Amino acid sequence: MKTKPKISATRALWLSLLPLLGYISSWYYNGQTIPLLALSSVLMLAWGGTVLWPRLQAGLPWSRGFLPVFMLLWLFWYWLTLFWSHVPYSSWFYFWTLGAVPLGFLFWVLQSEGDISAVWPWFWRGIVVTTWVLVGIAFWEYFDGVATGQALGNLRVQGPLLDTNSFAAWMNLLWFVLLGRFFYLDGQRDGARQALRRIDGTVLFYLVTLTLTTFAFWMTYSRGGALAWLCTFLVALIAFRKTPGFGRKLALVLAIEVAAYAIFGYLHHYDMLGHLAPGYISSSIETVSRGLMWIATWHIFLSHPYLGTGLGSYFLFYPAYRLPGELASAGTYAHNDYIEFLAEGGLINLGFLLAFAGTLFYALYRLIVRPARLGISEENRYWALGLVLGVFAITGHALGNFIFYNLPLSILGGIFLAQAWRLYQQPKDTAPLLPRLGIRHPGVIQLSMALLFVLAGWFLALDAAVYGLFSANAWLDGLIPNANARAVFLMKAARFLEAARPQATQPWVYTGNAYLNLVAQEPSMPTAQKKVLLEAALHQYRQSLVGIPRQAGVYNAIGSLYLNYGSSVLGLNPAAARDDAMLAWRKGLALTPESVNLRSEIATQAFFNRGDVAGGIAFLQAGLKRPLFPEPRALLEWVIARSQWLLAHDPKAAEKTLIASLEANPDFGPTLELLREIVHAEKTTATPAKS
Repeated sequence: MKTKPKISATRALWLSLLPLLGYISSWYYNGQTIPLLALSSVLMLAWGGTVLWPRLQAGLPWSRGFLPVFMLLWLFWYWLTLFWSHVPYSSWFYFWTLGAVPLGFLFWVLQSEGDISAVWPWFWRGIVVTTWVLVGIAFWEYFDGVATGQALGNLRVQGPLLDTNSFAAWMNLLWFVLLGRFFYLDGQRDGARQALRRIDGTVLFYLVTLTLTTFAFWMTYSRGGALAWLCTFLVALIAFRKTPGFGRKLALVLAIEVAAYAIFGYLHHYDMLGHLAPGYISSSIETVSRGLMWIATWHIFLSHPYLGTGLGSYFLFYPAYRLPGELASAGTYAHNDYIEFLAEGGLINLGFLLAFAGTLFYALYRLIVRPARLGISEENRYWALGLVLGVFAITGHALGNFIFYNLPLSILGGIFLAQAWRLYQQPKDTAPLLPRLGIRHPGVIQLSMALLFVLAGWFLALDAAVYGLFSANAWLDGLIPNANARAVFLMKAARFLEAARPQATQPWVYTGNAYLNLVAQEPSMPTAQKKVLLEAALHQYRQSLVGIPRQAGVYNAIGSLYLNYGSSVLGLNPAAARDDAMLAWRKGLALTPESVNLRSEIATQAFFNRGDVAGGIAFLQAGLKRPLFPEPRALLEWVIARSQWLLAHDPKAAEKTLIASLEANPDFGPTLELLREIVHAEKTTATPAKS
């Protein structure tokens, strides 16, 4: 019998600890806290370097089979998209988020057989421990909500994530692996005809963990999660049907599920079944809005049909495509990974995700229908089934929510599938690839890999610094209490980051704002100095558009600069300054049509200041046809009413606009105040007339 090569305890520790730490550090990454993404990705790269170093030393033997090649091509595709992305800086972050699936898969399968046999038990123990932590977070969140008086019918936990449905998918991913392990271990007891009254500590532990995970899942009360669980559970029933004592175990698992649903369903008035009815789906604002989002996403794809808009660009494009009636989402994600992949990367991007789903179907087919041909032990088959079923559940859930845009799910999904593939495929390594490619000195490749990983880590560290210094820098107040010293430090940091990380937008905007503020705060400054600072500010703003061109706020700043200083300082004639301001504002409004400020500025300069009051009011009213959230809508109606009163001298029309606005948003203070002013002015005007 061939013995597996042993590895050192230190190497086993690092190979199990690094991916586990990378996974844990990704929990609270919400798409914005870049330092967590950087930390998680650097840990993953450190793990990958530890895996690949001896592989490269041996000439890079490669695991035979389709999946490793497919995952390598998928990762390579993600990297290629960075070169044509419409928002390359944003896409860089989503390269690491979405790329965590193929990256985690490749790093895991490229470990040697001896590495994996030593690492997996420890890694799995870490996953189980962290599962208890996640369950604890869910229970704490739920009971904290109860203690603070939140309505039980609206209480849905989300764990470390910002979305309850994504947390439900996370629980599903873990639950099915636990289920497979429980069925196998308890089946071994039944197969050995052990007395049922004899307690097996390991089986009991898995049963308790399974129960707590079930309760944490139902605390989310996610319809999409429940549908994904149900569909996957039906497959699991077929997969585990031949387990000894299957009926008893099935009854026990179903009893746990029914009990959890009975408790949390009661608190939600058992409305989940009603919410799945066709009538509710066709009339609910949530489901209707989701359908409208998918239509808008399809329109984004039709506008960019070949290579898409770029990874992670959806939230920047969606405002311009949002359809009327869709106000139930923030517009960050499409709530369907498949159609979002289509919009962001075209048919090729969608093809990779569909192929990934296809590999899961094929794996389940081999594990369920043709298990004898695999030639693996029952324990390994149950391991592989649980792992594949978990990934299958979240891949199905991705049809109705954003799943792979959650970093911890992507990391764990890639590693779980890799371990399952290693178990059921039992791949053999190819002959070393480097000698075949004519590379006789693997040290050169090792050094190149190290430099590449260090460079990627350096850029990620710079991105973390950009976020910490210019997006969430409250911590600096305690570190540098003096405001002037803090401003000097930030200016120096911005100048460094502009050179070291030119695609980062915040440093450019910060220095541009600083130059503009100097001009505004020093009215006695010589005109020549003002011109230098303003031209520098314009340069900074334009440079900030390189990494993320779709920034309405930057275009707003450029337009305001031209309007306020174009003729008086920059030497432009008034018409040219106004036209440059209008051009910038119109670009910004095209990106975010719901911007009341930009629409108001354009109405003032393009219509009101030229005497076309009716045209300006019509332009403002056109904004009401856009999907607007209540407060921006009320603000725009306030601007319209004020223009009708002060510019069109039509108080009756203004009152009508304000009254209609108050019917939809009765608590908007400026509307009430303006209505009082108009009524008071009318009374004041009417009194002398009567006299």
